[in-house]
Amino acid sequence: MTQHWEDELRDEAEQATAEQIEQLRQKRAARRRRERTKRTLTVIAVVLIISLLLTALGMAVWRFYQDRPAPTEQPLDSEIQSETPPAQEELPEPEQPDSEQQPEPEELPAEEEPEPTAEEPAQAEEPAGAGDESGAEADSNEPAYLAELEKVPHTYAHADVTDQTKQLDLELYSESAILIDVATNTVIAEKNADSRIYPASMTKVMTALVASENIENWDDTFTMRQSIIDPYFIEGASMAGFVANEEVSMQDLLFGAVAPSGAEATFALAEVVAGSEEAYAELMNEKAAELGLTDSHFMNTSGLHNAEHYTTVRDMAAILLAAIDDPHCREALSIIEYRSQPTQQHPDGFVMVNKFNSRIHDRDLGGGAVLGSKTGYTADAMNCCASFGYLPDGRLVICVTAHAWTGDFCIEDHIALYSKYNGIE
Repeated sequence: MTQHWEDELRDEAEQATAEQIEQLRQKRAARRRRERTKRTLTVIAVVLIISLLLTALGMAVWRFYQDRPAPTEQPLDSEIQSETPPAQEELPEPEQPDSEQQPEPEELPAEEEPEPTAEEPAQAEEPAGAGDESGAEADSNEPAYLAELEKVPHTYAHADVTDQTKQLDLELYSESAILIDVATNTVIAEKNADSRIYPASMTKVMTALVASENIENWDDTFTMRQSIIDPYFIEGASMAGFVANEEVSMQDLLFGAVAPSGAEATFALAEVVAGSEEAYAELMNEKAAELGLTDSHFMNTSGLHNAEHYTTVRDMAAILLAAIDDPHCREALSIIEYRSQPTQQHPDGFVMVNKFNSRIHDRDLGGGAVLGSKTGYTADAMNCCASFGYLPDGRLVICVTAHAWTGDFCIEDHIALYSKYNGIE
């Protein structure tokens, strides 16, 4: 009897122990499940948070690029400009860098440029008629750097690449670029200088050059027609601001083609000189051949996009050199502001602005300066610019860049070439 009681007690103890162990196992299993569930939920929460952050960042970047004035919205020299209809006069509004750009709204200089001196060369020449309502020819003192052009005959052959020529790549935003020492006709720095580019409104350097070589009387006038203005306005091309039935002088047409990049002015020059834009484009191609250029072809006077309208920055540099050898072209390229001569439609004339000149003339180029320029922009060409000026050591140079995403990038590349990648150690 006693033995039986002890056996039952032992069995109960063993049974209790087995139940406790099973309960402990169940508790541990439940805890592991809770921990796994917690870890899973934590991972899901982290993934969701990261996804939300990435989505927010993506939206912020998208809004940034949507809100910023992109090249197609506010390029330096747009073939797609936002203006009032050409029948109305509108003075250019100041702008500031779009950054880029703003590229680059742009700030127009309020003060007049000082007269050049031997110690401090002027950064841009005042044009005949600039700030002068009569548009009369004004006396100007050529900077010493430009006076040298009169002394040295140029063959306009492509500049020589030497052992000292810097080969640039990621140093610049532009896809193509070249910097040339005019006196020695050597390349200081370059990047894809022989790659074909669309010149956009840099085309008007050649347009102005051909016009200047064929116009005999700069006081002759051309009657602007609405039939000229309307197609360019519909196309969204840059306009100088001339209106229908306005009697425009040859000088104002030249300055209107270069400073504000007026397409109606280039067409008028073509009609005066050659009778049509097609015939004028042939004169431009003949001039390119005369300059020894083998990779340039022009289809129009304005630079509006055409797949068969192309050049290279190396060729463009030769065209610009020929243009600054011409006094009329050099003056048109050098102005910051120019007031047209009085007409019945514009009794006080109206102001035309070179945006690139106005924006870069106050920038620090390390002692150098940009004396004149012609920019260009189309969706295919992007932002491009051909300029001339002098380096900190006084050398006269020509600089051409092409295919920069923004106007600010274009300006920054010119600043870098004039002040940093200029061969001055």
